[in-house]
Amino acid sequence: MSTPSLLWVTHPRHLPKAPAAGRAVVVDVAFAAAGQWRSKTKPFIDALGSRLVRYVDHHEHKEAWAAYADDPRFVLVQNRIAHACPELVTEALMAEIGHVDVVVAHHDFDGLVSAVKVLTRGRSPWAEADEDARAVDSPGRGHVLSVFGAQVADAIDEAAMSMERPAALQFNTRLALGLAADGSRLDMVLQNEVETLSARAHAAAAQARIIVDQCGRLEAPGVFVVRVREKQDNRMRRNLLVLAEERAAVGALFEPDPLGGAWLTAATFDQRLDLEDVEGFEGGRSDYRFARAHKGGTDLVEALGRYVAARTIPGAPTV
Repeated sequence: MSTPSLLWVTHPRHLPKAPAAGRAVVVDVAFAAAGQWRSKTKPFIDALGSRLVRYVDHHEHKEAWAAYADDPRFVLVQNRIAHACPELVTEALMAEIGHVDVVVAHHDFDGLVSAVKVLTRGRSPWAEADEDARAVDSPGRGHVLSVFGAQVADAIDEAAMSMERPAALQFNTRLALGLAADGSRLDMVLQNEVETLSARAHAAAAQARIIVDQCGRLEAPGVFVVRVREKQDNRMRRNLLVLAEERAAVGALFEPDPLGGAWLTAATFDQRLDLEDVEGFEGGRSDYRFARAHKGGTDLVEALGRYVAARTIPGAPTV
C-alpha cells in the first residue's frame, strides 16, 4: 500500500481549490474565522465531498462546527478538552477510516504530529509525541515538552520563517516521512538540519524576551500588553504572546498592519477564560483571539480587563 501524500495548509483561509484525488483526511486545519468559513472552508469541504473520510480538529468555531455536528466525517473536539490535535488521531480512528490517499494538515508542529500519526495508523511516532504537541500548542497548561519534541517544534518554526515557502513545506514533508519511518531516530542529515534550525530558533526566543521587557506593561487589571512598531512573523508573535501570558491572566500583542491599521491579539493560559466572549475579537479560538485595533486598541484592552475582572481571576504580577 502506497504512502499517503502530504498537503500542508499555512492558514485557514489558504486552502487548495482543487484537492488531490483520493480519500482524504484533514487534521488540525481550523475553519476560517467568523463568517469567512462559508467562503473559504465550506467550498473546500464541498469539493472533497465523499472523498473526505475524516476532518479532525480542535479549534472551536461555534457557528461552523454546528453546521457539521451530525456529519460522521467530522471529529471536532474543543481545545479545552483536546489540548492538541494528535491525541484525537488514534489507532481506533484509523481502523475506522481505512485506506488514506492524502493527508491535509496544518503547517505547524501540532499539524505535523497529527499527520505523522495518520501515516503510522494512529501510533505515536515517539513516546512523548502527543504530550509534546499539547505542550507546544497549549502552553501554560502543565504539559511537559521533551528535548526531542522541542528541537522538532523549533526547527519547524525556524524553517517557516527563514526558508522560501516551497522549501519550508518540503522540509516539513521530509521530516514527517522521517518521523513516520523511525520515530525520533532521524537520519544524520535530517537530524543535523533539525539541530541547526532549532539553535536559530533559540536565538529568536531570547530576542523576544528583550522585546517584552522593553515594550510590555500591565495596561488593565490582568492584561499585559506588548506594543511593537512593526508586524511580527508568526514565530515571534507566538513567542511574545507566551511571554506576555506568563505575566498576567491575559497576554496581548499590539502590532501595525503594513496595509493599514493595526491588530490586537490576545491569549491566555487560563482555561476558565473564553476569549471569544470578549466583544470585538473576530477570530481564533477560546484561548487565542485577534481583532482589528483602532486608536491604539485601548477599547479592546479595557474589554479584556473587564472580562477578567468579572470572573475574579487575578492577573499575574509583572516580573
